[in-house]
Order: sequence, then C-alpha cells, then structure tokens
Amino acid sequence: MKSDGQAWALAQLAEIVQASSGSLEVIDTVEPSEDGEAVVVSLSVDCSGYPRKPGGIPFRTRERLLLKIPANFPLEVPRLDFAHKRYGDFSHVQWGSYICLYQATDSEWQPEDGLFGYMQRIDDWLRAAAADELDPAGMPLHPPVTYAVSSLKIVPTQNTPVVEPPFWAGYAKIIRENENRIELGEWIESQGTIPDGRLAAAVLLPTGMPHEYPKSVSELLDELKARDLPIMVIRLMIQLGVLRGESGQPLIFILGAAMRGIAGGPRLQHLAAWRIDAQRVDEMREAIRASTSDDPSDVTEFYEWAAKATIEWCSILEDRPEIVTRRDAESASAWWAGRHVVLLGCGAIGSAVAMLLARAGVAKLQLYDKDVVKPGVLVRQLFDRYQIGANKAKATAQNIRYANYGVEALSSPADIVRLLEVPERRADILAADVIINATASTMVATSLEKQFRTWPKAHPPIVSMALGHKADQGLMTMAVQGVPGITLDLDRRAKIALSNLAKGKHVLDEFWPVSPDRTRLFQPEPGCSSPTFRGSAADVMALSALMTNVASRWLASPSLVAARARSFDLTGQRTGALNEFEFEWPTDIVLVDGRNGYQIRVTQAALAGMRAWMRRSERVNGRRVETGGILFGHADEFLKILWVDEISGPPPDSLQSPTAFVCGTAGVSEMNTEKTRRTRKSVAFVGMWHTHPGGIPLPSNTDYGAMANLLTSKEFQAKRFLMIIIGADSSRPLISGTVFERADYQQ
Repeated sequence: MKSDGQAWALAQLAEIVQASSGSLEVIDTVEPSEDGEAVVVSLSVDCSGYPRKPGGIPFRTRERLLLKIPANFPLEVPRLDFAHKRYGDFSHVQWGSYICLYQATDSEWQPEDGLFGYMQRIDDWLRAAAADELDPAGMPLHPPVTYAVSSLKIVPTQNTPVVEPPFWAGYAKIIRENENRIELGEWIESQGTIPDGRLAAAVLLPTGMPHEYPKSVSELLDELKARDLPIMVIRLMIQLGVLRGESGQPLIFILGAAMRGIAGGPRLQHLAAWRIDAQRVDEMREAIRASTSDDPSDVTEFYEWAAKATIEWCSILEDRPEIVTRRDAESASAWWAGRHVVLLGCGAIGSAVAMLLARAGVAKLQLYDKDVVKPGVLVRQLFDRYQIGANKAKATAQNIRYANYGVEALSSPADIVRLLEVPERRADILAADVIINATASTMVATSLEKQFRTWPKAHPPIVSMALGHKADQGLMTMAVQGVPGITLDLDRRAKIALSNLAKGKHVLDEFWPVSPDRTRLFQPEPGCSSPTFRGSAADVMALSALMTNVASRWLASPSLVAARARSFDLTGQRTGALNEFEFEWPTDIVLVDGRNGYQIRVTQAALAGMRAWMRRSERVNGRRVETGGILFGHADEFLKILWVDEISGPPPDSLQSPTAFVCGTAGVSEMNTEKTRRTRKSVAFVGMWHTHPGGIPLPSNTDYGAMANLLTSKEFQAKRFLMIIIGADSSRPLISGTVFERADYQQ
C-alpha cells in the first residue's frame, strides 16, 4: 500500500543506513494499511559524537526517533518525533516530542533532495541541539508555542511598556475589531487612569514561560504563580475587563513573556492571547454584579471555573514596530515613510500612487480631485463598484484607510486650478514634503507655473506624472525650488531634449503627436464623454509603480540646482528594444524684463553658446568690437514667460564694429524652419542678442530706434521681439533682457 514517494524514501533510507556504518539503524517499519496513510519508521541514532555544551539537549548515547513519511512525499514534508518526552522543555521541541526542523518549509524544503536532504537536516539539528546552538547569537529566537483554538486573530500595534519585576499588569486598548481580528493600541497600566472603551486585560512578565504554553486555566495560573504573579491579580484584571465590555462580547487576555528577540541580545515581550467566550464573560458579569462583601460569590465562581476550564488561545499577528521589520525597509519606497504628500488628481495614476504611498507608510496624504467615480473607470482605476458616484478624492481616502489606518488621509473635491488661486489654500498645499501632480491637465500645469512663478516662499519638490495614449509609455518630471519652472516648463524641456535624440522619436510621437491618427481622441462613450487613453489596470499599475520608484530615488538624492525628467517604456516587452531616457538640466539664467513684465529664462546651454561667440569675436576682431546673433525659444503671453533655448552667432551678412552690431538675416529663415520642425514648434525665432563690450547691458538709443523701426515695419510680422544685451566681456558677462511689443508702438 506504499505510495511511489514512500517507496522512494525507503529506498533512500536504506542507502543512508548502509553508508552510516551503524550510526543509524532502522528498528522497525510500519507500512500503511490503507492508501494515504503514513509510513512510520523507528530509528536509532548514535548521538555520542555530537559535541556537548551547557544548555544543550543532554542526548543519550543513542536516541530513538520516530519518522513519519507521508503518502505524497516529497510534496509533503515528513514528521519527526522523539520516542519520549524528556526534551519537551527545550526550544524547537513541541508537543513534548515533535522536532521542529524547519522555520519555513515552503522555502527551505527541497523535494528533489528527498530523504537524503531530510536526514542531513536531522544531523544538523541534533548537532546544534547538543551544542546549544539552535538559537545562535545574532539569529531570531524560536518563539514559545501556543496552539491556537480560536479563529480570531489578535493584532498588537504598539510597543509594549518596559516590564520591571515582578510583573506589569494593565490593559491594552481595543482600537478596531471585526469577526476576523481585534487590533490593540495603547498599553494602560492598571494603577493609571483607565480610559473609556473596550479593553483587553494584560499581564507582562520580565521572565520567560515554558516553551509550550498550558492548555488549561489551572495550569496557566500555576505557572504564573510560580513567577510571583498572584492569582488575585489575574482575577481582578479579568473581572475589570469583563465589566468594561458589553453583553455578547468575548474578553481578550494578553499574556507577555520576555522570550522574543535575537539570541545574545535583549529580550522583548512575546505575546499570547487568551479568548474567553462571550457566554462565559456574561456569566462572570452577572456574578460580579450579584457579589457582596458578605457573599463574594464572584471570587468563588472564578476559582471553580478556573479549576476545570481550558484555554482558547488565539493567533497573534504582530504589528509592533519593535518586533516587525518593514519588508520594504531597504527599497526605494522607504523614502516615503513618515512624509506629508499632496496628490493632485486621483484618477488612473493618482488612485494607484495613493495606494503605493499608503503602503509605503506616508504620514499624511492630501488628496484633490473634483470628479466622481464612473462605471467605466473601474477597468483600471483602484475603486470598487460600491464607490460609483462618490468623489474620487474621498473614495481614494477611504481606500487608503483600509490599506493603512495610520495614514492621515484628507480629501477635497475642489477644482485644483481655482484652489491654487487662493493664497491660503496654496500655502496649505506647499506645507507638504512633496507635491505629486497626477492630473495630466494642461490647465493644472499652467496654473502651477503661474502661481509658483511669483510665489515668495520656497516650494517643495513637485513631481508630475503622465501616461501615453495606450498606457505603455510614461513621462515624469520633477521641479525643485532652485530651478524656475514646474510641469509645463519641464515638459517643454523634455520635448526639446527628445527632439535632439535620434532614438527619442517614439516618445515625441507619443506625447507630442503630429500624425492625424494620433491627434484624434478616444472617447469611451458616444457623445460628450471626456476623452482619455486606452490601457489596462496592469499597464497603469506597472507604469505608476515604476514612476513612483524613480521619484523615490530622485527625492532621496535631490539636486537643488537641477530639474529632472524621465520617460518610461513598456513597449520593449513586445519589441525587445527598451528605449527610456532620463534628463537633468541645470537652473536657467532668469532675467526680468522691466518693460513688459516678462520673465526671461535663458538656458545654460544658450548662455554658453553666446559666450563662445563672444570669445571668438574677441580673438578675431578684438575686445572692443560688438558681436551678436539670433535667439530661438518660445513666448507664453498668458504666463509672461519667454524661453531662450538655442542661439546662433552672427548671420554672415551682419555688420560688426566698436560702435554697433547690425544683425543680418541671411540663413535665419532656414534656421528657424529647422528648429521649428525638429522641436515640433517648441523652439522658434524670438529675437536677437548682441554685446556692449566693456559697457553696461542696457539698450542704447540706437537699440531703441532699431526696435521702433522693426516693430512698425510691414516686413516683420511678429508681435514681440526679445533683445538680450551682454556687457563687460566673455569672462565676466553682465546680461539683461528686454521684450519689445508691437503694441508699444501702435497709436
């Protein structure tokens, strides 16, 4: 009736016995009488050769072991017991005889090794047990054992108090509970003020308990009494807990012992939980209420019950910081722990990022979104069907609390653009450690640029995330205080940077398309539904997680003088070619236009180009001759920002002298066409630069006259013209910018 696996195991065992030269003997083998039963093998093991140390298990010369091989071996691990219970008080020996060989069989047991691997594990265990090395220094102690009877799980969430001899008695506040679990919060000493609400009685010991906890109340009380804990204390703690509960509710009794920690280190409290069922609690309550000083029936009744009652132990699911090491402690997401984050937009990206941050342990999340949950978004946004019709920010806050009740989740249905216009609300947002813009809204991007351009105080890093139209590409930027510009500015920089890369075209085509089939918007519902992208929850989660991890890295090592952008690509899973790009830009030179109120942002590359032409002119023409060239960039009339991204030297038909620079026009149209086409209209002609060698960078009468002639002529059609003047010399340049508007010259 042996299974194939059992037959294989016995064949391996025979090989091991033959090779052991008598150190391992098979005394008896009981084969199964029915299918599915275990094979039981009685073994005799020579333990005389194992080195002995004080504290180790005092093995006899030969020990009898019982090996039970399951029918579906090796897909089920065998069981090993001593044939006696002499070593039941030692750790790693349970039920008096069971030998605990593995901490995690799912990961440690290798089926392909069969009984060869199992017997090697037995040899290692016996050797370590004899030498008192089952709990080696630096390794976690094997915790004591309680055999859970109740399906109720107890979750302690706060560190236990320091326990001074002979014991600590008090309560743990019950902060949340349902049919599956009870969560414990604050620990309250019995002599202190006892708060309102439901409590679990608790006793914590500065010493240990037996490795296996008692199964009966009387045995437990005997163990506690032996540790100088009066039974009267246990009774009073239980009775007060009974009185603080309501009818029909069980009582939880927490027992702690100093048996957790790392071998060789300090001992922490190992917690066990005893559930007293609701019926028994109600009986106790009635007895307490009926008791009088002349007739203390509750005391008598307690001892009568304790003499015969069994203990209903519960499983403990640890959530104490002193016990649990976060599983993400060494990940990029660890940066978010304890942070205050503002999240603008709770849609596809926002609802995903919010949950990632909640699980990463943020302290506070401020959520903003004006839209409601619609049925169609459930395909890829992290909402449930019962949340349809709810505000997205409010629904996201609710989901966060389910994931991590410790996060302060605040929600607002306010329109983000209008909210940013209110200084008090803007200041509230800026109090965060980081702002994440997950709206993909050009209006929000423009509003951020407008409001923070002149904001007198520092702003936190602002991370912006967007997805492509099939959710297989992503784009993220991060603005920091030392660099002018937020989302709109950095998106534009990324576009220009990608336009200069031969392999960047696929990202350009995704986020700044020119093809007619890409400019048509996808509307999931006929009529006036909001256009959106196509993509699954898996795609959205993958990109959102990637962007969040990279943002974590950026924030952990911030650059105070550089802005960043990065593209993300899932298309490589299909094509085999992963094309992702990361950019970093130093801060611009910011000039203030005193004439029309523009902020002029000159890239470091553009300034370096002008200085290079100045040095060339100084070498070729002398240090007193003026030089100059053409400026290319973009002007935003609403934001009053003018960008200068690229420059040229003097066109070939320019005139240069110590008194003037007359900029030519030869080749300018061709340069403008090339830049406009290459950058998809992000860079075009915006004006001219020239030098005042050894002088100050202010427009001369000649400059003013030239502007008047240019902006009143019919040949020049632009609305404005930027003039940048560089004074002093190339080594110590002084720079100014002035924006001349055609409207300035209209009568």
